[in-house]
Parts: sequence; structure tokens; C-alpha cells
Amino acid sequence: MSLIGQSNVIARAFGRYFAAFGANLTVGLRLALPLPARLQHLSPSLGQFIGLLCGVWLLRAADDWIDTGLDAEFLPWGVLSQATQSYFWVATLAIIVMIDRRPSEFLRFAVAMASVSITVFLSWILTTNLWTVVHRTSYFASYNTLWWAFGAWEVALFARVVSCVYGTNWRRALCYTIAYGGTVYVLAIFLPHSPLFVATRNSADAVKVDVESTYYAQANLLRQSLYAVSPQRPGVVDLYFIGFAAYANQDVFRREIEQATIIFEQRFDSIGRTVALINNLDTLKSVPLANRHNLEQALRGLAQRIDREEDIVVVFLTSHGAEDATIAVELTGFGFNDLAADEVRTILDDNAIKWRIIIVSACYSGSFIERLASPTTLVITASSADRSSFGCSHKNEWTYFGEAYFEQALRQTRSFITAFELARETIHQRETAEGKEASNPQIAIGDEIAAYLEQHGL
Repeated sequence: MSLIGQSNVIARAFGRYFAAFGANLTVGLRLALPLPARLQHLSPSLGQFIGLLCGVWLLRAADDWIDTGLDAEFLPWGVLSQATQSYFWVATLAIIVMIDRRPSEFLRFAVAMASVSITVFLSWILTTNLWTVVHRTSYFASYNTLWWAFGAWEVALFARVVSCVYGTNWRRALCYTIAYGGTVYVLAIFLPHSPLFVATRNSADAVKVDVESTYYAQANLLRQSLYAVSPQRPGVVDLYFIGFAAYANQDVFRREIEQATIIFEQRFDSIGRTVALINNLDTLKSVPLANRHNLEQALRGLAQRIDREEDIVVVFLTSHGAEDATIAVELTGFGFNDLAADEVRTILDDNAIKWRIIIVSACYSGSFIERLASPTTLVITASSADRSSFGCSHKNEWTYFGEAYFEQALRQTRSFITAFELARETIHQRETAEGKEASNPQIAIGDEIAAYLEQHGL
């Protein structure tokens, strides 16, 4: 066969595929509206199902990208999150087909549901974005109602697909619909969700890093930082603060540490008792880097200055997080290891630091609690172990948690525990108004430190 002949064959194959794809989308649209649907126009095949599933993924990616903005950066963790939800969704369809003893009908059923899902996702994107443009305030106020309405619509469309496309008696259709609705609820509420895009700095802002000079400057920078730390005062409960901004590509983490440091100096008499470790291009020559080695050296230096039975050490970690109790440690040109909760615990234990307050602002930071908790430790996290936290845009002054806890709550009260309760309510109200999944901040209060903090009005 000639090259032209092969090209014609390929062109006809693509033509047939996209004609069938369009027919499937049309059937899905008519099922969703609902309008009379000619089921004979449905073209079930593995290729069509894969194409439609990719279409659903593209719409989800578009929704995340639009929500994040033009400065979005692709987040690989989001692929894992989306894949997990897709696996459960496909598995639910397969289980229903197997229970009904019609496995040969799976592709027909799955293609119909995927076609309907594209209509639902496209409608969601159009509705939310148009509503935001027309009346942003009412959109945020009504987001939860809108979310539930679309969820109910999806479940109702499943019932129609079961009855119209798959065909079964109404009792079975009802049972399958309830099962599908429960699966949709579990996927939306209980499984962790990571977006496919996050905001980041423009690549044009990138600066070449002198890795060698930066590396050899660390010992001196850390020595200067620790030299400036004042020793403990006998009879006074001094608060020592270490801020650890680990992710260089977004300035919000640097800003959080800088501003939290000021708040501790103002509110807790910590002037001369703070150390900042920051990964950021703007502070390479003035502030030690945030990595495990520098954190260990900084805590060792503080341990030599404090009264271990009297003083309190506060460690604030802010970065992106993962479900395995680690936070990202990143700076262009450096191959840092991520920081694990177990490593933080080991450093504190090795230096015999008794009274500890550890604050972690990161996605999935609740995973730190079990590893850090002790009778003399207060652990506060921006989210539960299976939830994302919000506000890590490059342009933000604070993350949602950082603003609520440090900027607002700790300016109202000196109690770290009361401040957490205030911040949790503030975050809940903000996330609800903006239609975001609850981050669910967590706290673990050791019995001994609870009494110690109360005794000293903290």
C-alpha cells in the first residue's frame, strides 16, 4: 500500500472514531438535559471509553487551571488524586455490571456514563465561572448548595442511564442508584483531593543560583544567627522560635516566617530569641537555608542557651506537604531531602528539648501529629492527615492557616490553644464561603504541656 493509501486509511479511521465520539457526546447530552435519546446512536467500545474518560480528565484539569489562574504550575500529586477517583468510579460501574450478571454490557454502560459525565463537568465549569463573574458574593454563599445540586444531578442521571441504556427492573435500578450515590459521596468527601495546578512564580523570575558559594556560606550564616540569640533568663519562661520556610518557588512561605517572627517578638517577648531558616532566592546571602542539617544545628544551638526545664521552643514549619508525614524542601540547584516528622522528633529528642510547640502549615500536615505527639508537646497542623490546606499562592502574604493563626488569632490571645480554636473557626468560615473542601486543622495537646501553658498564661 502506498503512503497516500495508508494516510487515507488512517484518516478514515480517525474520521470514524470522532464521528462515533460525537455521537456518544450527543447521546450523553440528551440523557443529561433530559431529552429523548436515540440509544442506537451510542457507540460503545474500549477506544471510545478511553477517549471519553480522557475528556473528563481534561475538563477537571481545566477547572483547576481556571480556578488557580494563568500563573498555574502543574502538580503531579494531582494526577494521583484524579486517578484514584477514576479507579473507584470505574470499579463501581464494573461491580454493578457483575452483580447484575451482564459483564458483556460493561462498555455500553461505561460509555453512556462517561458521556453523561462530560456534560455534567462542562455544565459545572460554565455555571461556576459565569456565576463568579456576575455575582461573586452570592456564588460563594451558595457554593455548598450548588455542589450538592450537581451531585444530585449526577446521581439522577445515573438512574436514567441504568433504566434507559442498561435496562433493569426499578427495584434493582434503585439499589444500584443508591450504591452509586454512596460511592460519589465517599469519593468527594473522604478521599484526599489534590489539584492538578497550583499557582507559582513566573519562570521569567528565575535567577541562577551560585550553589557552591551558597553552600559554603551556610556555616557562617548559621553561626551569625545563633550568635544573635540571647541566653535564657532565670525565673522567666522564655519562648524561643525557629521558623522553617522550606519551599523556594513560592514567596508566601518566606513571608509567613518573616511575619510570624515579628509576631513572636511583639507578643511573646522573643526579641533575640528567634532563628529563621528560609529557602528563597531573595535571602540566599542573608539567611541560612531551610534543610535538615541547618534545623538540627539551629535546635542544638538553642538547646545550649535555654533552660530545658523552664523555656519553650516553638518550631514553625511551612511548605507543601505529603501524606507520608513529610514536607517538601526545595531550592533551585540543591538536591535537598524532604523533611520527615520522625526526623524533627529525633532532633528534638537528641537535644533534650522538653517543652515543645510544633506548628506545621502544609497539606496533609495532620500526618505529623502521631509522630510528634508527647506529654510535653503541643502539635498544631493546618490540615488533617488526608486533607489539603489552602493559600500557598506565590503572591499571597499568608497561607489561610498562617493568616488565621498568627496574624489574627495570636494577636488576640497569648494562648496557643485558644488561638487554634479561633483560627479553626476562621478557616472553616473562609473555606465554606469560598466553596473549598474543609482542610480540618488538627491539634494534639500533651497533658503536661497543657498544664504548663495554662500555669504561665500561654
